[in-house]
Amino acid sequence: MKSFILVSVFGSYIEDFMSELIEKSIRVRNVQNRDGIIYFETSPRNYKIIARLAFTLQMRTRVEARRGAYFKLRRYRKRYGILFGAVSFLLIITLMSNFVWDIRVSGNENVSDVQVLEILEKHGIRSGTYIKGYDKTGAELAAELELDSLAWISIERDGSRINVKVSERLENHPPEIPITTPCNVIATKSGQNVETEVYRGTLLFEKGSGINRGDVIVSGVVVDGAGNVIFSHADAKIIAEVVEEEEFFEPFVSLERKRNGKVTKNDFIIFLGKSFPLFINDASHEQAVYSEELRAPTFFGLKLPWRVKTGVYTHYDVVEVEHTRIQTLDRLKKQIENYRENFFADSEIILFDEEYFPEDDGIAVKVRIIYRTDIAQKKIIGIP
Repeated sequence: MKSFILVSVFGSYIEDFMSELIEKSIRVRNVQNRDGIIYFETSPRNYKIIARLAFTLQMRTRVEARRGAYFKLRRYRKRYGILFGAVSFLLIITLMSNFVWDIRVSGNENVSDVQVLEILEKHGIRSGTYIKGYDKTGAELAAELELDSLAWISIERDGSRINVKVSERLENHPPEIPITTPCNVIATKSGQNVETEVYRGTLLFEKGSGINRGDVIVSGVVVDGAGNVIFSHADAKIIAEVVEEEEFFEPFVSLERKRNGKVTKNDFIIFLGKSFPLFINDASHEQAVYSEELRAPTFFGLKLPWRVKTGVYTHYDVVEVEHTRIQTLDRLKKQIENYRENFFADSEIILFDEEYFPEDDGIAVKVRIIYRTDIAQKKIIGIP
């Protein structure tokens, strides 16, 4: 709020006084005439000039009120503790701005934040790290090498915050072998060859042949007309008909977790990469689901150089739950449906046969599935 004073002027030469103010370019506002007394607002620095002018015209002036931050702060001008505290606070904020206090990971779905942060910490990137004291390039390379599902990672600093942006591979396939690298095409599953598309290399199994898992289907070793052995990059699409069997079982009585309504918490202060407990008795328990809440305290909109971590333990009891035969059968069918969706979503299913076996303590099922899928996988020549 801008500071100003409310001034009153009394005398016989009001018009001359106001004209002199205009001539001297003294800005006033909210001018009012109350019973012959002029009131107006002006800047505090104008008051000496106004008082001298009024004295010259034999008029009287008086400051009726003082408003604004300047006058409020002036009251505390002799309270040196407040000044010392404010200066210390600014120094602390300036000092703390040279450290990393917040790390945020974005773009990840399958890879957890914890996995990424553990790798970054090995390379000096953690809460409390000096902003120039970590190996950015080394951390990026290490993350890409250790986490196969990452396509790339970028570490960017924004003040005291580190933004870690990652991109995951669309499919969890092995990294593509460069076309300049000699390789064979091997079988990932055992089955019967029903369709082949060979782009490079020599096909070793004709259509209709049986193939075992690990067999070389298309060889990258080629012998030319002169008898020279050439190592090339084999590439092919091999569709095989595969037969698999799986067994599932669902009991009539199962052990399940049931929340008992008890929730306990442990609080920690995280400062300079260290955790300091704020509790005496540990609230952890074997039969509890653990989760964390992390928050950054602020002071007048500024983030303080520490964080508060709360470990939340949601307690449960392990109880026996008895299911009817129909309920057990529904749970078993759910298992089979998940199996089908997770393992054969990209395959052409020829047969999916289920055979159920009631038992004393539950229901078992034997699943036989025949499907067609691409079993080709490239493998570098010379690597076992």
